[in-house]
Amino acid sequence: MSTTIPLTLSFTQHNQTLPALVYTPTKLDASMKRKSTAAAPNSKKRKLALADGKVLAAMRLRIFELEDQLAASGQDQDQRPAKRARTTVNTETTSAPDAGTSAAAGSSSGNAKEDEKKRKMQVKKILDRLKKDCKAADLKFQGTPKTVKFDEVFEQAEFQSLFGGKGTLIQPTPQNKPTSTVTIMHFNQSQLVEFFGNGLSALKGNSWTRGGGPRFAKSVKLEQCELIVNSLDVNYSKNGMKCTLKFEVEDKDGMGGCYGPSGLSRGIWAMY
Repeated sequence: MSTTIPLTLSFTQHNQTLPALVYTPTKLDASMKRKSTAAAPNSKKRKLALADGKVLAAMRLRIFELEDQLAASGQDQDQRPAKRARTTVNTETTSAPDAGTSAAAGSSSGNAKEDEKKRKMQVKKILDRLKKDCKAADLKFQGTPKTVKFDEVFEQAEFQSLFGGKGTLIQPTPQNKPTSTVTIMHFNQSQLVEFFGNGLSALKGNSWTRGGGPRFAKSVKLEQCELIVNSLDVNYSKNGMKCTLKFEVEDKDGMGGCYGPSGLSRGIWAMY
């Protein structure tokens, strides 16, 4: 016959904070040990007698306590690595902008140098074309300004890089066709020097005498002459990417302009 020993425990509801319990050996424990030892030779399993469910309630209470202890221990372990992780992330976040800023600055500097190099090449291309056309056989400098006109093709970004902020903008402006897709600019002599530098100083052409006159003489090629550029008009179409450059060029010394070789031989120059 099993003996029932009263067990007094304080029971709290589930999901509530439980006070820590101190285990104290009882007569029931001693009795269970003795009976378990005695039953060992006979290989019989010990069956617990449940008196009004008190033992089961005690076990259930103990399980709740262990679960709470494990949960608290797990939170402590999770919090320590989390703090280290945040420190690591903050360090990386702090150092990342410095690296990004340095990379951006280097990239910006590299792009600026590349753009300037490209612009100089485009300016040289225009200047070379102007020099070539000024020496053309059909271009006769006879004491009056001549027009040298040719076209280039530029994307809008290239045109802005080349001509943006240069010369005098005629169109579009707030007062003159502000929504126009055609850009018109004008360069005077000082603005041309700023744009081309010393490149215009080596510009040369051929001076000729004038044909006709009293003797209806033919024009004669005289000699090579130095040229000056008075102005430049730029007309750029955004849609067609066509840029028309029109230079006004003349003989620097004005040596051409006489009527035929007879006038030249007598030293008579008909300039007008």
